[in-house]
Amino acid sequence: MNTAAVLARPRSAMPLWIILIASETTLQLLLKSAGTALGDPSASIAWLGLVLHTPAALAAAACYIGTFASWMLILRRSELSLAFPATAITYVSVLLGSHWVFAEPIEISRYLGVAMIVGGVSLLRD
Repeated sequence: MNTAAVLARPRSAMPLWIILIASETTLQLLLKSAGTALGDPSASIAWLGLVLHTPAALAAAACYIGTFASWMLILRRSELSLAFPATAITYVSVLLGSHWVFAEPIEISRYLGVAMIVGGVSLLRD
């Protein structure tokens, strides 16, 4: 069974996969935004206070909750050994999101690397 079949099995899990991929992608983009806004980290209470007052960091925490909840529900319906590799789809969405949101360049080597990862995952069988 390939990755597409894992994502679609059972059909009721498809909305959960959409939520998982969207929340994980948004989480990574928010963390990048927060990290950029916060500057150099330091091991201090003051820096932690800055994190707690950074909207992107707080939104990222909410995305963690969405990611966690959807993942728990997916795991109730799927085998971990097939479901976890299927999460590699987020490599594609984060790559495209970082280009769109942060204007990060996407070199051909990144496209090829992500294609190889997704291609490898698609070879997994049930």
